[in-house]
Amino acid sequence: MKRSLLLMLPLCAALTACQTTSKQSVCDGFKKLTPSLETTIAILRKDRPFADQVASHNRFGSSQGCWK
Repeated sequence: MKRSLLLMLPLCAALTACQTTSKQSVCDGFKKLTPSLETTIAILRKDRPFADQVASHNRFGSSQGCWK
């Protein structure tokens, strides 16, 4: 039992040392959504709230400078 606890101590220390050093951006994970014309028409007809969410996503990304 003591041996396994002693082995876990260096492992825990190594894991806590792992941190990201790069600066986070509001654009991380964002990509402009560009459905085809046929998909856009189908979504507008069948699921207007989702179409509004796609438009809102694209407006937000554009306003943050994530894409032009």
